[in-house]
Amino acid sequence: MKTYLKVISTGSQNGNCYAVFSENEILLLDFGCRYQKILESIDFRISDVVGGLLTHIHGDHAKSYKEINRSGIPIYSNKETAEQLGNTRIALEKEKLSLGKFSVIPFYVPHDNTPNYAYMITLPNGEKLLYATDFGYLPYTFKKTKINHFLIECNHLDMAPDKTSGKYKHSIKGHSSLSTVKKIMQINKSPNLSNVILCHLSESWGNPEIMQHEIEAVVGDEVSVKIAHSGLICELSEIPF
Repeated sequence: MKTYLKVISTGSQNGNCYAVFSENEILLLDFGCRYQKILESIDFRISDVVGGLLTHIHGDHAKSYKEINRSGIPIYSNKETAEQLGNTRIALEKEKLSLGKFSVIPFYVPHDNTPNYAYMITLPNGEKLLYATDFGYLPYTFKKTKINHFLIECNHLDMAPDKTSGKYKHSIKGHSSLSTVKKIMQINKSPNLSNVILCHLSESWGNPEIMQHEIEAVVGDEVSVKIAHSGLICELSEIPF
């Protein structure tokens, strides 16, 4: 069964949106970019979308939620986000949600004072994908879960030239640093790990080359580490058919 992730958009300026494809089913992860771009990226296969998982209410993740809702795609998020947006279904924390052949367990991660979900997704092929973005730290470890794929925010370096500036502190508040992601990989890596996709890099305080190199050093040569960019496609299965 061919299963793959497509980066539709990523980052604070462009907005964040990702799609997981598996046979005739599509699962959307956030929709913080233009609706037309989402449609084009999924080849207008609206009827194949089994659901959209929204992490939180910020515009760079929720921009197109009204259009997504009007298209008939069910949107799921945490209670607080659902109540603020309306027309959004509540995904109960730590309870399994079935969307087509995908199985999802949401859990809260800290993002300043904004209620924010991360999602543990069991793919139709049985492999596990963790989608986590806009967090200061992960409150849980997943060593026993044996995650196969991480789609994880790596927003900023720990040693930016003007780290003490107010603009820097405001921009990175509630976002994960390179050192945070390195610790997450050290704790949670297993022989099952195949892919790490680093997303939501800061346009001002991130460095793709450094981030990729340092995460590769942690997870080893057998794990594919990629920097998310619009149009990136990543296979999420050992057998690509």
